[in-house]
Amino acid sequence: MVLTKKQAQIRATILDQLYAKRPLSRIDISKETQITPATTGSTINELIKEGLVLELGELNDETVGRKKTLLDIAPKQVYYLGFEISEKYLALVIADNLGQVLASKWTPYELEKGGGPSDSEIIQLIKDFLKKHRRYPVSSLALALPGHVQLEQTETIIANNPHWDNINLQTIREAFSIPVYFGNKSHCLTLAERLFGQHPKDSNFIVYHVARGIHCSYMYQGQIYGQENFLIGEVGHTIINPEGERCPCGKNGCLQNYASESALINKATILYHSSRISLLRTLVADSKDINLSTLLTAYQLGDLGSIELINTACKYLSISISNLCQLIDCERIYLDGEIFSYPIIADQVQKQLQDFSQLFPKQKETQIAIKPYSSLNIAQAAVSLCVYQDFLEPQYT
Repeated sequence: MVLTKKQAQIRATILDQLYAKRPLSRIDISKETQITPATTGSTINELIKEGLVLELGELNDETVGRKKTLLDIAPKQVYYLGFEISEKYLALVIADNLGQVLASKWTPYELEKGGGPSDSEIIQLIKDFLKKHRRYPVSSLALALPGHVQLEQTETIIANNPHWDNINLQTIREAFSIPVYFGNKSHCLTLAERLFGQHPKDSNFIVYHVARGIHCSYMYQGQIYGQENFLIGEVGHTIINPEGERCPCGKNGCLQNYASESALINKATILYHSSRISLLRTLVADSKDINLSTLLTAYQLGDLGSIELINTACKYLSISISNLCQLIDCERIYLDGEIFSYPIIADQVQKQLQDFSQLFPKQKETQIAIKPYSSLNIAQAAVSLCVYQDFLEPQYT
């Protein structure tokens, strides 16, 4: 369908409202977008004919007059491939235009032992996955990256990690006949929360992601705030302890030194070798086998060193999150990452946040929510980049 610039913008605006606040009625969309009811109605009718939008039925309420007919995005109209490049694994999913995962693959590897994957390995993995699941006609694919991308300046991932130097993003893009998109993994999580989360209103929120590093991404008025400025969201490199240990970034006392997965495992490894009474020694035969689960088990068994590591991490995470609540206007902060899947950490962080005293008697309360963890979360979130490009970025001739 050939659209004028104005038609494409109207179509994208309407779909954006539906994705962000679904389900909605025609009149609600018209009011929210300031598009006339007639234009809203005709555009939606076209979208219904194309199968992209469906009618759910009339809204049951007590108002007098014509009932509102609720609209929603139709599922399984388009299929996409999402891919995550992680320090611990490579994850792939095929999902539909609502982010519903239909096929998946998870491949672990040890970054420190074998180095990061090459672009040729990634390409082959994707091609094999597409071939195996050819029943889903994938129209585009997206990669969630452990860093940033700016192809007009460099074809590699922009990150402070040499393990990604073997990945040429342009080579990956040219290897496929369908569109290929790239995005920072925290930004992907934030975009996916807005498009797939089904919220009653399009509010401002933060996704606070903890993995090897710590990063947050801010959804502000329907857009990711400051995503062109790579410093925005680098909470892992905010100073939490001015007299603390040196960070690889050159500063002292960065949050990442105390609360990231890599920092906790590195310090647990030091405990393993330096403390004869550490219970970590009874849990694994080799320090290289220590992971978050090992550390949390030692904590539960009463290992003093592990308790100190976990308590310090929770304290500094709570301070960091509390600071965000005071600096940024948002309705919710989503805590994301494997570290929050352990109740010991999640409960402690939430309790410490609740214990912070209020500055004002009727101050706005930011909701803290923990996202259920899955190793497929970010690969699934990458699909939102495809949805955005297909439906929410105006396409016209």
